[in-house]
Amino acid sequence: MNQMQLAAVLLASILTMIVSPPPASAEEVRIIRDPWGVPHVFASSNHGVGYGYGWAIGEDRLEEALSAMWTATGRRSEIDGAGAVDIDRTFRLMRIAEFVEKAWDRYPAEVRDLGEGYADGLNAYMEAHPEEVPEWAEPVRPSWGFAVGRLVNFWPTLGNVNGERKGLAPSLATLDFGMSDEHWNPIGSNGWAVAAERTAAGSAFIAADPHMPWKHEFRLYEVHMKSDDIDFAGAGFIGSPLPVFGRTPDVGWTWTANRPDHGDVYRLELNPDDPEEYRFGDEWREFERRDVAYLLPDGEEVTEIIRWSVHGPVTRHDPDEGLAVAYWISAYGLEDPPIQFYEMVKAGDLDELEKAMSRMQFASFNMVAADSSGDVLYVNGGRVPRRPEGINARRPLDGSDPTLVWDEMIPWSELPAVRKPSNGWVQNCNNDPSATTGTDLDPDPDSYAPGTVKPSRKSDTVRAWYLRRLLAEESALDAERAGEILADTTMIPHGPVRDRLEKAWLEYGDDYPDRKRIKNDVRDILAWDGQPEVNSPLPTLFLLWLYTYSDQAMVSVEFLERPLETLDSEDAILMFDSLRDARERIGKLLPFGSDLPWGIAHVIRKAGQTFSVATGMYPAISLMNANADLRGSDISKMQCTIGSAYLALHQMSDPPMSWTVTPIGQTDRRDRPYVRKATEVFARGDLKPFPLTLEQLAEYETTETVLSTEP
Repeated sequence: MNQMQLAAVLLASILTMIVSPPPASAEEVRIIRDPWGVPHVFASSNHGVGYGYGWAIGEDRLEEALSAMWTATGRRSEIDGAGAVDIDRTFRLMRIAEFVEKAWDRYPAEVRDLGEGYADGLNAYMEAHPEEVPEWAEPVRPSWGFAVGRLVNFWPTLGNVNGERKGLAPSLATLDFGMSDEHWNPIGSNGWAVAAERTAAGSAFIAADPHMPWKHEFRLYEVHMKSDDIDFAGAGFIGSPLPVFGRTPDVGWTWTANRPDHGDVYRLELNPDDPEEYRFGDEWREFERRDVAYLLPDGEEVTEIIRWSVHGPVTRHDPDEGLAVAYWISAYGLEDPPIQFYEMVKAGDLDELEKAMSRMQFASFNMVAADSSGDVLYVNGGRVPRRPEGINARRPLDGSDPTLVWDEMIPWSELPAVRKPSNGWVQNCNNDPSATTGTDLDPDPDSYAPGTVKPSRKSDTVRAWYLRRLLAEESALDAERAGEILADTTMIPHGPVRDRLEKAWLEYGDDYPDRKRIKNDVRDILAWDGQPEVNSPLPTLFLLWLYTYSDQAMVSVEFLERPLETLDSEDAILMFDSLRDARERIGKLLPFGSDLPWGIAHVIRKAGQTFSVATGMYPAISLMNANADLRGSDISKMQCTIGSAYLALHQMSDPPMSWTVTPIGQTDRRDRPYVRKATEVFARGDLKPFPLTLEQLAEYETTETVLSTEP
């Protein structure tokens, strides 16, 4: 080789080093599990911390994580067969993972690294444990995990548009709550925050209690992730690489359900000469269409064509009638939710949190938050279009009118909100913003931007009504009392209803024909304190009586606040008859006896054991709650399947302090020593510590797994 050739080789080597990244090197990832099985994942890089999280979820809930990804990508029929085609159609139309894939290359590197690390860790676990991998599974893609995080965002929107279709189109399938009917599956959430000046230690509190089903895509999993870039602890949907509830060292938040007007239905006119075109303005526009195949477990396929218009997914295409129906959904087509949520988990205060939220990459949900400066915040959140005045978007709209296709959203800054209130606290339990504090500090309903708050005759909820009273009494809240409020299990309606029963019995009880049949029950309910003791039959009797008497699954504030002077003989007889009927109902549940202890009727069945649950449930609701369907006749099959899904109390102190619990724990695997530990805590209406630093972890008996990512 001559000197010129040698110089060329050296130059090529230098250029290669300049334009090519250095080869990836293996990274050490530590997974420290606390006594309740929560993984605390420590790594230098986001890829490493994502890898550890993916591995941990594989250890605990592999099939559920994969199942959620198959739902998000419209492939559940590969698992469940033809019965899942309807839900697959919904999420094929939503194209959640597809939009993430489309935007992937422009995501910040730290976001891609986290998503890729999570997928790599989950895939590595499957490769190392092939015997645990379902036969329908395959290696996962990073976009699938981010898609899972968005599933729940589509549930309220789909419910909204399904309710506005007025029979024009089939209802799009939504995620199943797993309960028998709407009377026994009401959901909601509690969230509250107390500013530093109202606390004993001078540090703000943020409390989370989302109420959701404890199954499938709604299940929550606790994790703590710490890299050089992020430090976040909380709970996320199984299969998603980013927790959605939780805290950084300096800011914490939670969500509660709301129903802004974030979806619309459009009636489209088809071209009689070409039904693959629809009228839009003065022209015929062609549908975007796709041939899809739903693969079934037996290898067969179900095929169809699905379509989209400029309005969004097409839910009906009927050439014979010359019409189609499309849904405009505010969350459809969004590409940047991973960026927004990543910016949230990096937020250092409420200003940075609100800046992330101002991206508006979400459909709905109230936010309650607090930071280490002591500030608190409530926002009635939602991605809502700025519709022209006078438009009735609660009914199907004319899809041919381009002016009725929305492109401007009401900005975050115009949503109903309360920040840094002089009373020192905010709360939301699915109540209207005007009932946040119950004072003139709350937003005026006349100031709401149109569509941001669903019109309703009910502005309040029983949980909010009760919680406001508790918070207003605290001027120097400490962690012990804050935990008691978060995990309060008092059957809230008991006090007001008891007072009404007492007055009714005194005034009309002597003349009641069945007095002898109910007098002991009246005596016991009047003497009872409303606590759901598991060994007492009174909570069961009270709940069944209240359900019959009120004829409401979710008792209203108006029902509880009726003045005692409005009591008349008709109402009194209704109370007495309902109590008699409730006792008869218990007799049908227990043919061998007349009493049914709450701890037999109200249980969680977990890993071969039954746990009696010391909380209330609808309609005898408590703040911390678990709900079951008590209308069956087989006690052995009754169980709670919906309610408080993740309770968390975060003290925004230095060092940070947190206490949490989930009803279903980290895993269902009976070979894991922590399989029942969280459920035991939840069942007795309590919280457990959530250690957030290595020093705090050192106070508990832990286990550690050290992984090495592949170079």
